Amino acid sequence: MGREQSNGQFEGLKQHSAPDHQLSEIDITERVMTRIAAKQAGGRLRSRGPARRFSLSVTALLIVLLVSASAYAASEFIQIRNHARDVKIQSVVLDSETRYIPYKKEDGTSKPTYRDRVLALVKPGEVLAYYVRDGRSNPYIQYLDDTRISSSYNDFKELLVRTSAPVIKEPSLPAGFKFQYGSVMPLLPYEHDERTSAEYARLLTLFQQRALAEPDQDLFVEEVNWSEAEISALEYEDDLMNLRIQAMKNIIGMEVSYTSEFTQKTLDIGGIETIFASGIIHGYKKYEAIWYDEAQNTHYKITASGNVHLTEDQFKQIVENMVKG
Repeated sequence: MGREQSNGQFEGLKQHSAPDHQLSEIDITERVMTRIAAKQAGGRLRSRGPARRFSLSVTALLIVLLVSASAYAASEFIQIRNHARDVKIQSVVLDSETRYIPYKKEDGTSKPTYRDRVLALVKPGEVLAYYVRDGRSNPYIQYLDDTRISSSYNDFKELLVRTSAPVIKEPSLPAGFKFQYGSVMPLLPYEHDERTSAEYARLLTLFQQRALAEPDQDLFVEEVNWSEAEISALEYEDDLMNLRIQAMKNIIGMEVSYTSEFTQKTLDIGGIETIFASGIIHGYKKYEAIWYDEAQNTHYKITASGNVHLTEDQFKQIVENMVKG
């Protein structure tokens, strides 16, 4: 049967939730847009139509950390390539400045959405699939997960090993930083991904059967069988400063755009070309570093944001330690 009964965890999970199909802890306030193309059979980027193999990243072919309406009128342009000369990272600085969007508090009396209702059900370590009756011939399946590990880095490391997620080593940080959480983005079931198509078919059949058997039900929820992940994230805090590390494996490439408040350059760290960007947004410093580990076929990104009191040299030292491993 389904999972439509609340377990009382709604409020805590709602605070940390993110849009469907995205890593639960992606920070959408980051002033950068990252576009990730899925790695597919033969290493080719195919069209968005049906394909034999769809990677996890196709769930968010464009993972948007900040939506910018600006065109690619760039004053700075950097590309990082692998040994085969394929572009693995492309980074530009746009001519436009960051737009300020005032915060608007939500009305706490509003009726919970279907997604809110599913958030009330998901337990730690779970991935839930849900279908909202909408008249389609085949159910449109959506997903929510809770993979957050808040206890310790060692427990997070066990999660990485258990799910074959890209490894993020424990960083060497200045005094004051505290571990906040680690999480992974599960490999979700999709019809055209040969790794997960059987699980997708199982869920589809369940939802179809339940929709017929339960005509008065509008929301259907089932637990997903999952075991692998291809994206991981780790976060530390020091007072109001946030340090976030992300790792993404098996993707074709990454495209990043910064607003005009940023400058960027490349650094050679142990033979690995690394993009370093820095800027001041509305009075707050921000640092970011991105690189590609060809041996692991993994992209890494480190961001320092919030009330940043690290110096540029301190941030670069953190990045150097991570890159060198």
